[in-house]
Amino acid sequence: MKHAPQQGQAMIETVVILGVIVFLFLGVFYLGKFHDIQASTIQSARYAAWERTVHSQARVSDANVQNQARARLFTWNRNAFKSSDGLPNGSAWTEQSSVWYDHAGNRRLITRPDDVVIGTTTGSLPGVAAGTVSRTFEVFSATAGLSGGEALPRGGFVTGTAAVRLANVSQLPAPLNKLDLTLREQSAVVLDSWDANGPQQAALRSRSFTLAGPLAQLGSLLTPVEWALSWIEPSFDDLHIGQVCPDIVPADRLEGSAGLPTYHGGGACVH
Repeated sequence: MKHAPQQGQAMIETVVILGVIVFLFLGVFYLGKFHDIQASTIQSARYAAWERTVHSQARVSDANVQNQARARLFTWNRNAFKSSDGLPNGSAWTEQSSVWYDHAGNRRLITRPDDVVIGTTTGSLPGVAAGTVSRTFEVFSATAGLSGGEALPRGGFVTGTAAVRLANVSQLPAPLNKLDLTLREQSAVVLDSWDANGPQQAALRSRSFTLAGPLAQLGSLLTPVEWALSWIEPSFDDLHIGQVCPDIVPADRLEGSAGLPTYHGGGACVH
């Protein structure tokens, strides 16, 4: 039996295998680039969530947070961070990581700032128990105006979201040239409503949940009562109705307090 000639078979196999190898190489090459961009996407979602824990929407809007993240996490920022940092829509990218370019080093994988979209949402804590506690606190916080205190911030669950649209690379073989990829990440932070920026705010937030606030409104009327009681018991000289002292521990609660002076108000106290 005579076999047909098979000239050129090895060359054809080599070309086919070489095409597959190049395809896999480019896929792994870009996978590393996409993963590096995804790391910054994760960071930007975390950045947005944490920024919202310290700044309200009225003070620092999502647009500000977005512009700051664009400038700080998606470009090389060689200077110290400033509150005025930002890269709004229409601005051109400055220097970026060389990893975020195509294989020829000519085209950015993130073309413009508009391709980076960052936002935040604030809501109640999930779960029945957490919701019940939050609603209870809201009832007491509603009396903040009457007590002269400060209501607890509403919403204890902040979510930062980041979406980064990647440019297609037309020089790649199909289907790698039309991936239309968008990297999306989320980061959630649970707020502590009792967190305060100092002793005074701690006092203002806590007085709505005590009798200190309403009594403070009657302070001028109760002064004669305090004076009269001090004639009967001198300790009433240290009675300051409606006063909240968040950083003061009573001497009788401290070990070895026999020699400590009596606290007479002032300092960190809030009336």
